[in-house]
Amino acid sequence: MTMSNEMWVVVFLDQEPLAFPATLIKEVVPWQPLNPVPSTALGVMGLVGLRGETLAVIDLLRMTGHGQLDDPQFMLIVDFPESRMGLAVARVEGVQYFNTEDADTNMAGGYIQATAERDGRLYQLINPTGLEQLIGQHTDVGALVRDF
Repeated sequence: MTMSNEMWVVVFLDQEPLAFPATLIKEVVPWQPLNPVPSTALGVMGLVGLRGETLAVIDLLRMTGHGQLDDPQFMLIVDFPESRMGLAVARVEGVQYFNTEDADTNMAGGYIQATAERDGRLYQLINPTGLEQLIGQHTDVGALVRDF
C-alpha cells in the first residue's frame, strides 16, 4: 500500500456506492426513531438523541433532488469542523482503501471529489468540504438543534 492510499467508509443510499473519508466518520449506528422537527429544510428527516447529544439527521438523496431514502438502516455520524450530524444510509458495505491520486476527477463537482473504479463498480468519493457546504445551503443544522 502506498502513502497515497486512504481509508474510506463505503455506504449505499440507493444502488450507487458512496465512499466517505474515514476521518469524517465519528461512528456508524443502527437506525433509530427520529423526533420530528418543524423545519421545511430540504433533506432534514428529524433529530435524534445520541449519547446525550442532539443531532440533525439528513437524507442526502432528498437534499440533492435524487429521490428519498425510504428504508434507512444506519446513520453515519459525521464530524464537520463546525457541526456534527447524522446521515441516513441504506447499507454500510465496509472500509476500502482508494488511491486518490489515481481517482478520476472528470465527474467531480459539488460534494463529489472524484470517482474510482474497482471490480466493475464505480465509487463516488465524497468531498467533506463540498458536502458541508451543500448541507449548509439547505439548512442551519446548529439552529435546528438549538431550537429543539
